[in-house]
Amino acid sequence: MLRTQLENTLRTTGQELARKSLGIACGSMPACVVQWHKLDEFMPSRGEGGMHLRQVMAASFSQEARLQHVRNGSFHLGLFSPVRPLDQGVEALEPLLDVIESLGDDLRPDRILQTRRELKYTRQTLRKRLHEASFGTNTVVRLVRSQPPEVMISLCGWEHDDQPISSVEISIQPFAFLREPGQAERRAGQLVSFVRAIASRLPLSFGLGHSFTDLCLSTDPQNKDLSTPRPIYETFWLNVYGPAMVQTIGRQRLLSTPAALMEELPGGAILWLTRPTPADFDSEEARLAQARALVYLRPELSLDSTLATLHQRSLEFSPLPMEFDPDVADILRMEADFHGVAGGKRSLVERFNHYHPPPVSEWLPASQAPAPDVDNVQAAIDTYEGFYAEQLIALFHSDVPQVMEGTLEALPHLDWHLWHMGWGKSLSREQHETLVPALGAFLGRYLVDVLGGRWLPRKKLEEAAVIIGDRAWLPFLRARHALQNQEAPLDYSCSQLFRTAQRLA
Repeated sequence: MLRTQLENTLRTTGQELARKSLGIACGSMPACVVQWHKLDEFMPSRGEGGMHLRQVMAASFSQEARLQHVRNGSFHLGLFSPVRPLDQGVEALEPLLDVIESLGDDLRPDRILQTRRELKYTRQTLRKRLHEASFGTNTVVRLVRSQPPEVMISLCGWEHDDQPISSVEISIQPFAFLREPGQAERRAGQLVSFVRAIASRLPLSFGLGHSFTDLCLSTDPQNKDLSTPRPIYETFWLNVYGPAMVQTIGRQRLLSTPAALMEELPGGAILWLTRPTPADFDSEEARLAQARALVYLRPELSLDSTLATLHQRSLEFSPLPMEFDPDVADILRMEADFHGVAGGKRSLVERFNHYHPPPVSEWLPASQAPAPDVDNVQAAIDTYEGFYAEQLIALFHSDVPQVMEGTLEALPHLDWHLWHMGWGKSLSREQHETLVPALGAFLGRYLVDVLGGRWLPRKKLEEAAVIIGDRAWLPFLRARHALQNQEAPLDYSCSQLFRTAQRLA
């Protein structure tokens, strides 16, 4: 039980660090490098158990960081270079900082993001703190805005196959910022000007600017590491091809690509746009522009099939109505929202719309409920409510803070957590026998406190009932069913039993 609790606590810690954009990894999509030395603050042990827990936390962080970008609908701009200015210290950063500081008021960062806190951005502060950005051969400097929109600018340096690589990356949330009426062209122009300015100070090998969610839907097998040499799998709103790619394609051929903007940059790179702004990246016009450009650069591809693939991706951005079974709608909605568009939300909604849990079977007529057989009825009730139910709160107060509040929202949040985290599958027999009484008592307390029920304690917990009207509900039996396999927390949710009892009260 202790190992499972530790794993779940560390998963939650990793998720929380990602939500705060703090902690153990580079926030950029292509260079998520785990900073293991930061994990020493949480887990100093480097034994087998300690390293396993490090992996649990790191995996949770990476997944949540990616999902945060997807859920919030962010824009990602990444520019990559074979030169690492951070290796030469802060003086080599000055030209890049000039560009960053020249951004408009609605994009310019004003804070330095550190592991534990944010600091007001000044060059003097950055100079003093630059040593904290290095870990091994990797460096990450992250600058953020304290006011909406959320903007993070990352200056990263690392090695790939013993070759130095650096990146300048911008993440903007929400994506709707780039769609604001009357501002879309101006803000797109800011981003293009930013690329030009960076290219005049740093040789570029590759770059792109696009919806982060759409990037996650990409068919490009290398989209997790955009810094490496690559064939052309996709085209984006903004594209930067460095000298090596230009030479492979042919400069004149590349300059003839159908585009909204085509421009040669310093150092031999070429910048080009498929549309004037990124705002309509998933529209029919934008998809056609992306497909035509890709097929031009890769004539072996079919325009029809390329366009069909892009249309399918655009379909993911058209939400289906959620017509979920009302008894478990909250649970299913949380799962769909967790995965987001890039995680297949549309297909999940389609599947969940057809899902109905089995009818509640954990009840019997009140007249058939066996009388209490315990020595002290009140002492048994006190054990249910004062020990077992409180034990559940102690177990889950971090992962499911709603259990501390005593509101009805706690039940679907708890059900979702048990289902989503696979508690029904991962428990040992000992853990199972600990959690069943805690979950059953927690559910039973709601039946008593909210619906006016009355406990009928029994020595065998599965027989203990809560009488409401002419029915006796069996919360401990429900808890046992809810933890019998991976899907059981959904099929036998506390929420469904409570709502059924509420309707029939």
